[in-house]
Amino acid sequence: MLGSHVEAATVVDLCCGAGALGIEALSRGAARAVFVDVSSRALEATRANLEHCGAGPERWTLTRDDAVRWLERGAAAGRGVLVLADPPYDSDLASRLVAALLRLAPGGPLLAAAIEHGASDGRVPAAPPAGCPWRLRCRRYGRAALTLVEEA
Repeated sequence: MLGSHVEAATVVDLCCGAGALGIEALSRGAARAVFVDVSSRALEATRANLEHCGAGPERWTLTRDDAVRWLERGAAAGRGVLVLADPPYDSDLASRLVAALLRLAPGGPLLAAAIEHGASDGRVPAAPPAGCPWRLRCRRYGRAALTLVEEA
């Protein structure tokens, strides 16, 4: 669904776990990937997976931080940023990430974002606030859902 945004983008894999989303993006032509997680164990697993896949260290960065705080600090500076996130389903992180993304200025670094969450998680907004320059689309896949944030 976001394939056209991947090529030559900087992909940010928030709540990266073992890095699967960012590594997949690199394999599909992303220029760089930034992996963000609060867990040092997750980042070590990501590093091992990147090395196993042969991704050169010039193409990726590991950052130990809270995903929402990382977004709020404007750490997504640059151009052509695609945000991917698969936060734990039993947390409010998906709704907090979508809210933080909706506060970003249009025409800035963000190309689009995809946030995975539980399909029954009513905390994730179904629509942006009135006047918001972003569009939300939600796709449900059984017990999982994917909320896409794109410029309106």
